[in-house]
Amino acid sequence: MVVALKKIPVKGDRCLAQLVLAGDDEHRLNPDSIAEIDKALDQVENDTSISALVTTNEGKFYSNGLDFEFLRANPDKATLLIVVFQKLLHRILCFPIPTIAAVCGHAVAGGCMMALAHDFRYMRSDRGFIMLNEVEIKLPLTPGMNAIIKSKLPVPTYHEAVLTAHRYVGKTAAVAGIIHGACSDVDSTRETAIKKASELASRNYDRGVYRALKEEVFKWEARELLHGSLEGVPESLARASRL
Repeated sequence: MVVALKKIPVKGDRCLAQLVLAGDDEHRLNPDSIAEIDKALDQVENDTSISALVTTNEGKFYSNGLDFEFLRANPDKATLLIVVFQKLLHRILCFPIPTIAAVCGHAVAGGCMMALAHDFRYMRSDRGFIMLNEVEIKLPLTPGMNAIIKSKLPVPTYHEAVLTAHRYVGKTAAVAGIIHGACSDVDSTRETAIKKASELASRNYDRGVYRALKEEVFKWEARELLHGSLEGVPESLARASRL
C-alpha cells in the first residue's frame, strides 16, 4: 500500500493533513500496510501545526479489509495481524486531533471499521458501498471489533449491519447513521471532508485535552481493542481466508 500525506493550510498558521491510500488496489490491511499508515500518522502527530486529519483513497476501494492473501501466505501471523489492526483502530479512535474519513470507494469489513474509528465520515453517493460482511465470510467479531462498531452505529443499524451484511450506499448509509453526509461524487466528498476538517482545525483544540476526552468517551472500546480476548482468532481467520 502506498500512503501519501499532504498538508493543506487553513486559518492563520494552522494546517490540516490529508492522508491518501494511493493507487488502484484494494488497500488491504496487513502488518506492512498498517505500518505505512502508522508512519504517516506519526508525521501528523509530530507536526504541531496540523490541527485536523482527513483520510481518503484513490481507486475503487477505501479499504477491502484484512489481507487474506497475506494470511494464506503467513498462517502463523493471524494473531499478529489482528493485534496491529486493532492498535490502528485504537490510534485513530483516540487520535489527538479531529479525524474525518472521506470514503471514496468501497469500505468493507476492516475497511468499514477503520472509517468508523474516525470522528466524522462522508461518502460518495454515485458509486461504492460500506458494509460489514463478517457473517458472510464466517468470521466472528473480536470483542474489540464489536466494541468500535457498537459505539458508532445506532442500535437498529448495528443489528442490521452485523447480522445481515447489508450493503449501504452513500444515501442509505447517511439515513442509517453510518456516515455524516452523502456527497455527489469523489470531488465533492473530499471537498466536504476538507471543509469540515478546516472548520475544526481553525479552532485549534488542545491536543492533550482532545486525546484525554476521547480516551474517556471510548474507555471501554479502548480496553477491548487493546486487551480484549483473541481466543479462536487464528482459526477463524484461517477459515475465512480460504473462502
